[in-house]
Amino acid sequence: MAFESFYLKEYKKAVFYAHQYLSDYNLAEDVVQDSFTTLWIKRSSLDPNYPVQPYLYSIIRNNTLNILKRLSIDNKVKDSILQREYKANLNALSHDSAQAVIAAELSEEIAKTLANMPETVSGSFIKSRIKGMTYKEIAENEGTSVKIVEYHITQALKIFREKLKDFLLSVLF
Repeated sequence: MAFESFYLKEYKKAVFYAHQYLSDYNLAEDVVQDSFTTLWIKRSSLDPNYPVQPYLYSIIRNNTLNILKRLSIDNKVKDSILQREYKANLNALSHDSAQAVIAAELSEEIAKTLANMPETVSGSFIKSRIKGMTYKEIAENEGTSVKIVEYHITQALKIFREKLKDFLLSVLF
């Protein structure tokens, strides 16, 4: 009866505590359940002069740290496997076809990035970089100033750097 009372009193606080480590409510609940089970199993070896609460929270902390270590190792293994598979797939392709695949993927990323830009920014960029128009010609065509066109091109380049950074790193490594 005392254990049940302790359980009801501490359960929500214990889940909150575990959640601070894990950031996953369901996983935190599982850890707390396991920790209370461990506490119940070891109840006969506990010092009756020592409060039970610190012991429970030590068990919870250790269990959460063990889970975090396991998850970290699992993620590293998955990342390593994915990298090896990607490299093996690239090696399986001839150099020319690998370049074609990368070029096609890059073209797709560029098209997606252009489509997500504000229309004024993408329009100025296309006119400048694809159609070869000068900033002055673009400004006259759009009825704006050269400074506005410069700003649009700068914004487009900034967006491309940001969006394509991860893609380029995945291709290179």
